[in-house]
Amino acid sequence: MSTRQLRRLQKQKELQELQAHSPAGDDESSDDDRPVQKPRTSLFSGFSALGDQDDQDDDADRDEKEESVEDSTNPVIEPDRTETPKSSSKKSRKKKKKAKKSEATPTNAEAVPQTGPDEIEEALRELDLSKQSRQDIHDERSLAKPYERICELLSINTYHLKVINEMRNLFGREAIAAAQSEEDQEQTRSRRQRQALPEHVDLETYLKGQPGKSLPEVTLRRNPFLAGKESWPRASTEGLTMEQVKDKEGELADKPGTIEFRFAHDVKYNMLEMKFFELVQLYDPMRIVHFLHLHPYHISSLIQVSRIAKQDQNAALSADLCERALFTFGRASISSFRQKIEQGKARFSFKRPENRQFWLAGYHYLKNLIMKGTYRTALEWAKLLLSIDHGDPYGIIHYIHPLAIRAHESKWFIDLCDSELFHVDQSAQGAADYIRQTLVLAKLQQKDTTGAKALLVEGMERLPWLYSHLFKSLNLDVPKAIWGMQPRNRDEELHTSVYIHQTKGLWDNTQAISLLKEAASEAKRVDASKTFPFPPTVKVNLARFVYLLEIPSLIGLIPRDLLDTSTNWEFDPLPPPLTENIFSYESQKQPFDPPPDEGGFRTMLHGERQGLQQLLAQARLAGAPIDVQQELEQAIDAIDGVDGDHDEDDDDNDGEDDDRDSDETPERDFSSRFLPGAIQALLDLLGPIQVSGATSDSMPGGWHDEEPTDDEMPPLVPSTEEDDASVPINDRHNAGDDTDDEMPELQ
Repeated sequence: MSTRQLRRLQKQKELQELQAHSPAGDDESSDDDRPVQKPRTSLFSGFSALGDQDDQDDDADRDEKEESVEDSTNPVIEPDRTETPKSSSKKSRKKKKKAKKSEATPTNAEAVPQTGPDEIEEALRELDLSKQSRQDIHDERSLAKPYERICELLSINTYHLKVINEMRNLFGREAIAAAQSEEDQEQTRSRRQRQALPEHVDLETYLKGQPGKSLPEVTLRRNPFLAGKESWPRASTEGLTMEQVKDKEGELADKPGTIEFRFAHDVKYNMLEMKFFELVQLYDPMRIVHFLHLHPYHISSLIQVSRIAKQDQNAALSADLCERALFTFGRASISSFRQKIEQGKARFSFKRPENRQFWLAGYHYLKNLIMKGTYRTALEWAKLLLSIDHGDPYGIIHYIHPLAIRAHESKWFIDLCDSELFHVDQSAQGAADYIRQTLVLAKLQQKDTTGAKALLVEGMERLPWLYSHLFKSLNLDVPKAIWGMQPRNRDEELHTSVYIHQTKGLWDNTQAISLLKEAASEAKRVDASKTFPFPPTVKVNLARFVYLLEIPSLIGLIPRDLLDTSTNWEFDPLPPPLTENIFSYESQKQPFDPPPDEGGFRTMLHGERQGLQQLLAQARLAGAPIDVQQELEQAIDAIDGVDGDHDEDDDDNDGEDDDRDSDETPERDFSSRFLPGAIQALLDLLGPIQVSGATSDSMPGGWHDEEPTDDEMPPLVPSTEEDDASVPINDRHNAGDDTDDEMPELQ
């Protein structure tokens, strides 16, 4: 209602009260003699009546208008008119107005108290309800659905993905800048020292870029994953891109805003993948290193050489190559992918071989970050690897719970445990009870000692074997409540050992140990007949996690059926079965079913080429004639031609095989066909060229055990057993008693 209507209602109510207080038997004359009293104005009516004549005139005018309206609706019977003086006519007129006003006022006054305030209260109540409904809608939106909540918890802040930011927060910008300047000066000094002897170059220098030829500054800095280094070579990704996958089957229909991406290979990059797999089958690491030198941003080569450097005890180079691989993935990423990872709604399919290398590179990089002590960056990378596939194919959840405590993100970890993630994460489904034990440490970090103690007592009664192993690993006496409790099977033993390995350092402090002792004194002895949780099953997710940890004691607990697979490569460990893969290119099927014959033939060719290159180098050093050197070069070129055109020439050579001498070996036949006469004579003197550790009809790395070669050492003492069979057996054993090998007697 408007203020004017409220003012009128208030005035009517006051007039009604005034009429009720006046005596019922008052004459009209007394009313006429009595001066007209103006009703007392209400405080709420504002400026409705100020006590001057102008306001009375205005009220009179309004009353006349109301009277005309009432007369038109309800006619009033007027008394007979009589001639009266002029003054009396004025009084009678005023009296009529007052009487009519007093008659009309009670009816309206009776209705106003019943309807007016109720309408106002009802209107206010409706306003409150509308506000409350809007608040409820806001609360429903703020309380996201379980899936939305998981995406929110796994959303990525790209600032925390770059380790340089955490290093600056830990040590300061000036210290990091000074360390980088010192490292650059050391690299420049070492590069100058090696310029005099270019043939003596270590692996790290060989794989770096040339001075002054680094990537552009924009490319180095604007990467979503990590900042590039100026020491990396200047080259393109050679056909590695990213594209969005169309949801044809509607798998993401119930997940609004979620988009699946994949890494794509063009024809050139696909050829590099085929060449790389051929080199892997040769089991020659230096060939892959040379291939990486020519193609410095090939993902598979970067991962493989990183493993080679790790085995060579070069952790710095191994970490650098992992960073370069992730940097290459960042170069290929698109803007929509960067936006979605910040929302936690970017997805990769682990069934695609081109995507699995991102998990592998990220896993190795995660281990390097933990070794550096940069736990906040490591936690963000673990969140990223889990967010792109909630199925957790690499078991990253076993890294997340200790990293959350080390990075002081205990509040986030508590929220994660309260979410529905453990029902989605296949790796955490069996290990949820074990992972939740880290909540005790999270409560301690939140200064909630009472809650931590309650959880700890509950955990000791639920998983007594876990805490029994924990007490032993901390060199503490096992309390009576959990003494003698052991895992029920090997799967349970693996989960227990993995948890102890990941969190032992977090429990080894005064506060946690004292809490363990207090909880152990309050925990009840668990009855052996009590029903414990069903033993967890080790799945391939946990198997990959443990396999890449490279701890023999833990690997020995993995079920054999998960490790004994026909396909298991360093660049793709424990892949899904062949039928579960989504192959985008035919070349991706090669690691699952490599052709053995072709691999052996190519091994032979590469071995021949290597031998000829060594022979050519020796001929040049010895000053051999130019003709000999030229013929060696022609032979090497011939091998290159056969290596490239092997598939095309298979059918054409079928007829020639029948004319070959059966006594000639494939290696000798190849040499006689392609090596010129002068070199052939030289090689005949040296013996047949045999690839070291490789055969043409077996797996690369096999050996010939059937036929002896000329490389065998002759026996020091000729055996006489076969020549003279008539010698008694006892005499045969004493046949060497009179040899020159005996020590002469001292004089």
